[in-house]
Amino acid sequence: MKLAVWTARGLLAALFLYAGVVKLGMSEQFAVTIAQFYLLPTAGVHLLAALLPWLEIFAAILLLIPRTARVGALVIAVLLAVFIAALTWAWSQGFTFGCGCLGTTEDEPVSGNQIPHAIARDVALLALTLLLAARRTAAARPPG
Repeated sequence: MKLAVWTARGLLAALFLYAGVVKLGMSEQFAVTIAQFYLLPTAGVHLLAALLPWLEIFAAILLLIPRTARVGALVIAVLLAVFIAALTWAWSQGFTFGCGCLGTTEDEPVSGNQIPHAIARDVALLALTLLLAARRTAAARPPG
């Protein structure tokens, strides 16, 4: 079971490290993607585009450190919940742009199915993250 937990933490951390690093290198393109959601004013868009990659990287690092793994899982869970809410709202409005989750490129084809797939992926990742947070909590409790 420990190997499964370590593997899940490692894969989730790798995903968020990758996402954060990719977004750091394309903050202007990422800001354009965020702006397409029409949820934030321009200043908020640029602030989120600058801070979110660092938050993803920081949460991933926390997840890799045994003493802070639960905090990292909880931060990632909050991020995923926000992502799911934003994506669900965008989908309900009929938007079909790319989510920018793992970076974006101008050549990337966008289809109407991209947002529902991103929502499904994020829901699955949220479930895994909550299991990791709960597992860590259960392991930290004294027996009895």
